Amino acid sequence: MILPPDSKPARLVPRAPKVVARPPRDIVDLHCHSTLSDGVHTVEELLDMAVARNLRALAITDHDNLDAYVLGKDAARERGIELVPGIEISAVHGGRDVHVLGYCFDPTNLRLNLELKEQQQRRRERIRAILKKLAALGVELSFEKVLSFSKGGVLGRPHVAQALMAEEYVSSFGEAFQKYLGDNGAAFVEKRGLSVEMAIQLIHRAGGIAVLAHPLRTGVDDLLDKLPDWGLGGMEIVTGTQKGAAARKLREYALSRKFVCTGGSDYHNEQSPCGLGTLSIPYRALDELRDKLEIQKTEWT
Repeated sequence: MILPPDSKPARLVPRAPKVVARPPRDIVDLHCHSTLSDGVHTVEELLDMAVARNLRALAITDHDNLDAYVLGKDAARERGIELVPGIEISAVHGGRDVHVLGYCFDPTNLRLNLELKEQQQRRRERIRAILKKLAALGVELSFEKVLSFSKGGVLGRPHVAQALMAEEYVSSFGEAFQKYLGDNGAAFVEKRGLSVEMAIQLIHRAGGIAVLAHPLRTGVDDLLDKLPDWGLGGMEIVTGTQKGAAARKLREYALSRKFVCTGGSDYHNEQSPCGLGTLSIPYRALDELRDKLEIQKTEWT
């Protein structure tokens, strides 16, 4: 093409690169906590972290609190991530905590909601009893001070630990639990609450599936033979604290009883053993939970 005199060639404007959203990796995290219990991140912050990790699905399993799903389902949809209804119910066996995870339940189930209200009240009563013991030891903390650390969520011993650090009675979480709040601590108060069987049944009645949380950390050898009869659907095998030969043995047991093997970071804060979504739990674990749930439903009817 011949240009007329004094004309200039048209300036070529480069095309903007096409932005293509990364498809999510086929991984999930089925165990983490928000400020609604003893985590430090809000539900939306956890969802943003999950998106940054490129997770396909997330379950926020707050202690005795199912508000995370209700508050987060729309935000999750906007972010293109699947939010699974989740909870971690604090049961009691032989005077010690045994945590039961629940998934894929109906969060509006009346019986579940009423029982959780009772659980939350028992937690408050336990905190008051702990504070009374602390006061007898010369450690003065107000209930209101502890409550302020819960940010409106479910109360627990970690909030007492935060208050102890804020008032400089201890220098760390570890010291707070070792000295005062742990099972052998000077201000320990035994928990009252649901039995493990009752927690499993509560999840069933809400249409969900029950999974035993971090069994190696809890120590449940005396429960293992009873769990299949109680209707447990799965066991948490992969966590930040379950590794090596012991975890492999647990997996063998779980498979022998036809439990679904699940996993999750149990992420609370930056001091947690592993970060949110870092354990690369495959999405098929969630599929297997749902398949197991459908089988269980036929057995319940």
